[in-house]
Amino acid sequence: MKNVLIPLLLLLLLACNSDDDDTAVLSSLQIVSSDGDVLDLAATNMTVLSVSGKDQFGQDIAISGTVQWSASNNNVSVSQLGEVTAQSVGNAIVTATVDNLSEDLSIKIIDSTPQKGTFIYVSDAVDFDTGPWNIYRYDEDGQNPIVFIDSDLAWPQDILFLEDENQVLISNLNSGRINRYNANTGALVGSFATGINGPTRIKIGPDDLLYVLQWAGNGRVLRYQLDGTFMGEFTSVRVSQSIGLDWDKDGNLYVSSFDGATVRKFDTTGADLGLFISSNLQGPTNIWFDTDGNLLVNDWSGDSVERFDPNGNHVGSTITSGIDQPEGVDFFANGDFLIGSGGTSEVKRYTANGSLIKTVVSAGSGGLVRPNAVRIRTID
Repeated sequence: MKNVLIPLLLLLLLACNSDDDDTAVLSSLQIVSSDGDVLDLAATNMTVLSVSGKDQFGQDIAISGTVQWSASNNNVSVSQLGEVTAQSVGNAIVTATVDNLSEDLSIKIIDSTPQKGTFIYVSDAVDFDTGPWNIYRYDEDGQNPIVFIDSDLAWPQDILFLEDENQVLISNLNSGRINRYNANTGALVGSFATGINGPTRIKIGPDDLLYVLQWAGNGRVLRYQLDGTFMGEFTSVRVSQSIGLDWDKDGNLYVSSFDGATVRKFDTTGADLGLFISSNLQGPTNIWFDTDGNLLVNDWSGDSVERFDPNGNHVGSTITSGIDQPEGVDFFANGDFLIGSGGTSEVKRYTANGSLIKTVVSAGSGGLVRPNAVRIRTID
């Protein structure tokens, strides 16, 4: 009889222990927002959050405890019913807590009301092929920085506003994509173009088509209609690591090569006219023509801005001091221009002849690490 009872007792004990191990307990929380994670002070400025639970096996489980809600700052308010209301532009983290468990949800607060004035937009390359990347916006005097875009970026290269569409295009070297965003809010709209071999600079040409440079692949210049329709390759000659473009008064196209330290010239049909500049550069990025027909070049590796005459002869350095890794350029109506100084995390303003006026965006303002595109936008 003893030999029968002992196995039965062991089986009962194991069964009890097995039941204990299978007892479902609340192990994690998940927050769901009724209106997404972007609130607009001028439109949908409120959302209702709800919380669901999972047990240790990943199965849904009822939450029996009280949910406590809190916010990381005053950009939003949150009630104990999970109602979140936008208060000011920025970012906030809303936290739900049940007993000793908590879960966070990031909320972005925007204001889609068009703001009148002149603003400066800067893309941040950070550590080049690793983020986190951002597009920053500043007032004309470089104050009041905000993160304008922080989604779907992959080493952003250039910024181009399409005012008629109320959109802004951002080229992304790592993903091979040019994305569309709302020009006022920075919200992602969708893709403009994909499958590009590292898009860098994007610019509307004399024919009202969008010209796109490729860092890799066959290095040819691509063209698109402004609705994103691909129009094919404009050039048949490769420009390796192309990262700067502009047109002269006759409509000829010029493209800089970063690793080649050259600038190549193409005619109005895209036919190759050979190297326009083959010396006096170390690592060129942006290029542009002045009113006298001289070509100016941001020499990123040379920490200078170089000037060449209409025949490609080196005239001299326009800017040499106080700038480090120059990249990104845009112009005010009076001829003054802005240049990003990547090595110092700044944006500087110069007169048309290259005299420094002031540092507009101070070092690291808003979180800026390495500017590589600068855009001025005036909203009337």
